[in-house]
This record gives sequence, C-alpha cells and structure tokens, in this order.
Amino acid sequence: MSVRKIIIGVGIVAVVGYFLLGNKIKKIIEQFQFVKVYPVAFKKFDVKWNDGVPFVTFLLDLKMVNPTQVNFDANIVAVTLKRILFYDKRNMLFGSSEVNINSINIPANSNIILKEIPVKLDLQTAITTAITILRNDGFKINEIRTEAVVSILGIDYTLS
Repeated sequence: MSVRKIIIGVGIVAVVGYFLLGNKIKKIIEQFQFVKVYPVAFKKFDVKWNDGVPFVTFLLDLKMVNPTQVNFDANIVAVTLKRILFYDKRNMLFGSSEVNINSINIPANSNIILKEIPVKLDLQTAITTAITILRNDGFKINEIRTEAVVSILGIDYTLS
C-alpha cells in the first residue's frame, strides 16, 4: 500500500466519524431540551471566607427527569455536563456548581438523582434572597430556576 492510499483512507474515515458524531450530538441536544432538573435535598451547610469574600457552600442532590418516551443517553466523551446555575424568581444568580459529568443515562419516563453536588453561593446574594423570602410568603422550591451548561466538543450550551 502506498502512503497516498493510507492518507486518503484515514481522511475518509475521519470525515465519516465526524458526521456520525455530529448527528449523535444533535440528537443529545434535542433530547436534553426536555430533561428537567430539580433540587431534592440540601446537606452540609457551611459558611467560608475566601479573600475577604464570604460564601456559603453545601451539597445538593439533584433529580433529573426524562419525561419523554425515549431513553436519554449522553454517554460519549464529547459531551460533558460542566456546570449547573441556580437563579431565583427574579433571575438573579443564586449559586453555581461545577459538576463535570461525562455520562448521563436516564431511562424513558424516569429519573435519576445526582448525589452530593457541591454548590457555592455568594453570601450577599444568599442574604438578599433570604430577605426576599421573609418578606414574601416563604420559600418555594419551584421558584428556583436551574440552567445546565453542557460542553459539546469544547463549545458551551446553556439549557434551561
């Protein structure tokens, strides 16, 4: 075999692989739009100071629900759940979590729970939110809006 045939063969395989991976990623993005993320349990609250800035940390269990008839399978290296962002009902950033999970499998019409995800809250934002909660009718878990930041081939996508 000549070097030219090897290079052409490798090029064809690379192009076909790129298109197949691209199609799988598009399907994952389309399906992830239907997946809902809900906070379930808060654990191990702690207040810390870092460079003169106070913040609150805790561990959070998240429920990911797949309401569709199709199994959600994001089990490829090119897709990573990087961060989860939490907003209050006024769309103020409430907290964030660095997750970095490479594989997520959720059966059809089912859910999974991601256990003990570390969350970091800015203390000033937490106090502002607490004051708002005290002024209003109290705290309702469904008033927290979550966004997932998914990295696909190095490009970040935000999914609500």
